[in-house]
Amino acid sequence: MFKGLFLTGSMLGMLGDFVQEKGVKIPELDEAIAQYGQQARIPLHLWADLLERISIAVNDTALGLAIGKRIAPRHVGVLGYLVLSCQNLGEALNRFARYQRLVYDVNPFSVHIDERGMELRWGVEYGKPGALIDETSIAALFSFLHILTSQPLHPSYVCFVNPTPKNLQVYLDYFHCPVDFEKAFTCVRFPLEYLSVPLLHSDQTLLDLLSQQAEALLAVLPKSDVFEEKLKNMIVQSLHQGEPTLPVVAGHLALSSRTLQRRLQERGLVFQEILENTRRELAIRYLQDKTLSLTDIALLLGYSEQSAFNRAFKRWYHEPPKSYRMALLK
Repeated sequence: MFKGLFLTGSMLGMLGDFVQEKGVKIPELDEAIAQYGQQARIPLHLWADLLERISIAVNDTALGLAIGKRIAPRHVGVLGYLVLSCQNLGEALNRFARYQRLVYDVNPFSVHIDERGMELRWGVEYGKPGALIDETSIAALFSFLHILTSQPLHPSYVCFVNPTPKNLQVYLDYFHCPVDFEKAFTCVRFPLEYLSVPLLHSDQTLLDLLSQQAEALLAVLPKSDVFEEKLKNMIVQSLHQGEPTLPVVAGHLALSSRTLQRRLQERGLVFQEILENTRRELAIRYLQDKTLSLTDIALLLGYSEQSAFNRAFKRWYHEPPKSYRMALLK
């Protein structure tokens, strides 16, 4: 069922900390920790088996939420310390979006931003891992926010693909927001104002170093979706000629507009959102290059005027690109 799906081996430490706190012994978990160590990737079926063994040993009706509370940077490997080094929560979530496969390489992942907030979304292309796996992962992500900011930040909305549990109130109390079940995808949405919340351990030098390491690790992973990778690359190339449209990008990919639209729909993707996310990621990368003026960056991102870029950037990060760059290069 879970063939070809993996998590980072360092996540086993979170399970180890949890069972130690509960005073229970899971021999299979000890064996897995010894075998996979801190760097290896573990198959998802092993993770599912270990969670099931813990659920038998520990009587907790919301076990995934309880385990997720035990998350620590060391459990997330390079990505954990990388996001700790970011300037603000928006940058941290962007980095998480780019490198999350280093930690949780299961279903394809996408980021969606609109007036409601920034939404992290996991599809079901490779199946539904199950309530215990999903809830442990989302709870861990939620708990990591508190480590990053030391503030009581709560998502504005959470949804799962799994059936509605009998103890629904436990989830509402845990996330402090509406929680839906039996949806088409799993998601966590954060208010836009959270994106500018500063992080406690911001360190640009360390961030640059860890980003290089993360890129190297990401490069050796098998491609999760060659189509989406090609689409993003073509959008980047097309940006230099101005605002890319779906028909133009489809032509560059040797596809009809209808075929490209169908492939996007099959993956739960929207062309305009991919374009927006690509621009948003590139904007930060370009702002780090001191040789590029804001006008240069606007043109590289396909905007005809710098004012259009300024408005878009302020929508993404709640501050103008000039002040964001000053803080970034400080």
